[in-house]
Amino acid sequence: MDTEKTKSELALYGGPLAVTLAGHDRWQRIPVEAAKRRIGELLDEEIITIANGGGVIGEFERAFREMIGTKFALCMNSGTATLHSAYVAAGVKPGTEVLLPSYTWHATVTPVLHCSAMPVFCDIEPDTLVIDPADVERKVTRRTRAICVVHTWGNVVDMDPIMAIAETHGLTVIEDASHAHGASYKGRPVGGIGHIGCFSLQGQKAVTGGEAGVAVTNDPELLDRMILLGHFGRITNGEGKRTFDHLGDMGLGTKYRAHPFAIALALETLEMLPELNEGRTRCYAILNNALRDIEGIEVIDPREGTKRGGYLEFKFKVARNIAKRLNMDRLEEAFQAEGAPITRDRYSTTNFTYGLIHRSPLFTSFDRRTLGGCFYDPVSYQGPPVAPPSLPVTEDVCTRLFGCYAFVDVAEEFLLQMAEAMRKVMTSLDQLS
Repeated sequence: MDTEKTKSELALYGGPLAVTLAGHDRWQRIPVEAAKRRIGELLDEEIITIANGGGVIGEFERAFREMIGTKFALCMNSGTATLHSAYVAAGVKPGTEVLLPSYTWHATVTPVLHCSAMPVFCDIEPDTLVIDPADVERKVTRRTRAICVVHTWGNVVDMDPIMAIAETHGLTVIEDASHAHGASYKGRPVGGIGHIGCFSLQGQKAVTGGEAGVAVTNDPELLDRMILLGHFGRITNGEGKRTFDHLGDMGLGTKYRAHPFAIALALETLEMLPELNEGRTRCYAILNNALRDIEGIEVIDPREGTKRGGYLEFKFKVARNIAKRLNMDRLEEAFQAEGAPITRDRYSTTNFTYGLIHRSPLFTSFDRRTLGGCFYDPVSYQGPPVAPPSLPVTEDVCTRLFGCYAFVDVAEEFLLQMAEAMRKVMTSLDQLS
């Protein structure tokens, strides 16, 4: 028997596994006992809702705004709610446009429709997977009202040119930092650089309440407008500028208040964020460095002067020439057969929740005029078909991205075995062909 040939044979075809160690650690840290105690205290006091921003809600808002370095923080029931509130606060309305990436979670985009405005999709940078400021500048028009940048997978947007564009054209900058808890740009925490920062606290996020969100800002009027939209009970309690006292506590009727139980959990996970980010940064660096010299794999490094945080997932790219000649599903199967928990980023004709949103039927073939409410701008939207914009980098990158858990505390040897599994597959592509 040819031992060397046996060693190099892909596990997919009967060869030995490259990954022999267990490495599926608890990539999300849930402080169960501490959360139980805190929620139990609320139940003992029969506190099951908080309308005035006090108690555990106020405690979390204080801690979060101190971490980000802003004057205000506002808890909500989801990251989607924070984005909708931010667009409303920024004056996004019929006849206006919001510049944003297509490579993001769909909830970055769809709240723009709730404002009867138009999302304008911008391309991304191939090395960081985040919005390209040069394409943002190209797409500013007299209708542009806001720019929403997304710190995708904890990778930080180049904020200086974004803020310069906004200042030149009088635009509001909204940071979707849902993946980037604890990340920073030139020493400044993300979320506090633009005019409004939006954070999801959903179950898979670094800081989590299960389902919750928090928005931050330094502008008291923007805070007032966000409160007005969805926070009955907080308009007249002395926050912000109290711009809307004349409306009393009626507000605009949207219910975006956070549940105190969710924020109790979020407060406990917030305390663990430095430890979690330290673990994820360590694991990411080990795996990234081990992949760096494998032919056919392109790693994603942090932008110079930035510090990643949150992460959500680890990502890498397969080289373009390989993606063109190989079935990516087969490549995924080969990675997994070696024992490496690697999955391919998928985009199909039915699932546009993440990435390539500009090609979704919602923006190309579905007639939004058939919906009730205010889901289209009657000035600019004339109905389908709508040709998707040309976003060559986004469309290229989305076909060749792979990822895995953002590990927190696994053995270095396991991560090196994962890299060896990928090396083994990438040097045996002829077997897959």
